Amino acid sequence: MVEPQQKRVKLPPSGDDSGGQLLPRRDLEIIHAQLIRKCLCSLQLPDILHTLSVCNDCFSVHPVAHMLRLRDETLLYISMLTLFFEVSLRQQSRGVLCSRISEVVAAGADNEGAVLDILFGFVASEDKYVSYSASRALSSLLLMLRGRASELVLEKLVENLAVSVNLIEVGHSIEVVRRVIEWKDLDEHPLEGTESDSGQPLECAKITLTPADTQGANEVKYVATKKLDCKWFLLVARLTQLVNEFTMEREHVIVSFLTLWESLISVKANLSVTDTKEFYSGLERLMTPLTRHTHTVVWRKVLDLYNEVLCYGSTLALQDVLAEEPCNLAHLLIRAVKDRRFLECVPCGGSAGNRSQSNQSPTLDSSAGPSSGTASGMDQGDRTILHKVVLVVLKAIAVTVKETRCDSSSENSSRSGGSGSEDVDMAIIERSLREVVRKVDDFVKSKLPYHPEAPMAEWMVRLFADQDDWLVESMVCGLDIFTGLGIRIRQQPELHACVNPHTTFLEFLETIYLEHDVLLDLLVSNETSFLLYLLRYLKFIRRSWREFASHCGRRLEEVMTVLIRLRFAIDRLVSKNLFPYNINPVLKLLQKCEELYEVGEH
Repeated sequence: MVEPQQKRVKLPPSGDDSGGQLLPRRDLEIIHAQLIRKCLCSLQLPDILHTLSVCNDCFSVHPVAHMLRLRDETLLYISMLTLFFEVSLRQQSRGVLCSRISEVVAAGADNEGAVLDILFGFVASEDKYVSYSASRALSSLLLMLRGRASELVLEKLVENLAVSVNLIEVGHSIEVVRRVIEWKDLDEHPLEGTESDSGQPLECAKITLTPADTQGANEVKYVATKKLDCKWFLLVARLTQLVNEFTMEREHVIVSFLTLWESLISVKANLSVTDTKEFYSGLERLMTPLTRHTHTVVWRKVLDLYNEVLCYGSTLALQDVLAEEPCNLAHLLIRAVKDRRFLECVPCGGSAGNRSQSNQSPTLDSSAGPSSGTASGMDQGDRTILHKVVLVVLKAIAVTVKETRCDSSSENSSRSGGSGSEDVDMAIIERSLREVVRKVDDFVKSKLPYHPEAPMAEWMVRLFADQDDWLVESMVCGLDIFTGLGIRIRQQPELHACVNPHTTFLEFLETIYLEHDVLLDLLVSNETSFLLYLLRYLKFIRRSWREFASHCGRRLEEVMTVLIRLRFAIDRLVSKNLFPYNINPVLKLLQKCEELYEVGEH
């Protein structure tokens, strides 16, 4: 191979290391510094391999406990390995690799077993910093392995999860698997510039990889799901036991496992439905340990998991037929709220307190803004749990209504006749949901100083006002619940008022101070499901214009002014070809609502 024309950095002999230490610290520092530049071309291949060989021999011959006397050198070695694997992995995913790094990878392939043994030994170390650092290195190395080697590593990791008594080892083994599951081919660091910018120095000798050489990490993700699948029942059983016997020493294991579980079922992991189906089993086993005595950390992570399963705004709301697993969880939550006093067990302190003050306002007491928790004796952690539990119950209601409508429609479409079956189903659902909505309403008003007569459609905007994605998702849920219940909801004035989407929209506009620019920002952003909400709500306005106009009353002019200004702002962006997607369906609906307003149909 033709070497690049440049002055090479010569590694000093390892025997010159001061203090007679076993590890060549200065050599490691030089390699580390070059890896930060994402290129090793300035170093001689034999020198790099010699340094790595000396380190590997030291850690293979001497017990880990003995080597931890050289803790700084050990951490430097692990850090160098982590950086090497991460730089190599990122360059492989882009298809352009430093030639010297490629040579080191090829030369070290025969010795990867020894490196893996060393890293597994460090993961089991009682030193938390060494164990954590080794887990980072191991996850990056694992993503580079292929075939049987990756299978063996994942089998050992999953075995650690199932049977190891070393909680540090268990927790960090979980983190290794989670990083593999969450890894993305083009996951950019904000300081690395654009995707096309590799960040390598100009003098770096690069080689171009074939497309087949850049896809290996996805294979490892697939193998990881299969290995977890095989032992999933045992893993959930162990997690349940740890939760039931919670101690602070076990907290990091519980949190890590629940985070892994959330990643496995998240759409962001880019795993197929078939690959993740098994991981929906066991969700019900986490409900039993949730009592008023359960630690708040467990509550938060379980609620995160349940909210991910019931990912309504970006997933379930868009599906014509819902899968069985999220529906089962929704039913479980509704039964827990309705019959098991689930909300009474939620560990969020505080109470509504001074009702006489809150009675002066139809919404939130003026001293408590959207993100204030101290006004009711509730800290930010308690308020977060309150947000999560209210949101997951709203999602459960929306999923149940949508499932019932889908099932009834399927039955009626397969036979002639009326919608009697649907009426019976919806009557049963409506009675249960009315009770659940009442309990959620009472629960929130017992914690925060909302006016006793404020409907849920109003206070949920105030509740989620400081979290855009939760706010929009709750609004989608409320709209779908109202439209899903159909004509039946109009026969129940109390339930009608609780989830009336017109009340929600007016309160939302009040919260954003009638600024159409905020609506535009939400439409352009990909962080919420506001496009879905606005599209469905505008269709709802078009179908029930008179009801909308009547509900707005004297505020109709200012509401329509916001919508008309929004249409103008969208038109300007579209005319300059600056809107990031096809917004025409929303534009047409805005124009239709404007026409209804101008002809005076109100």
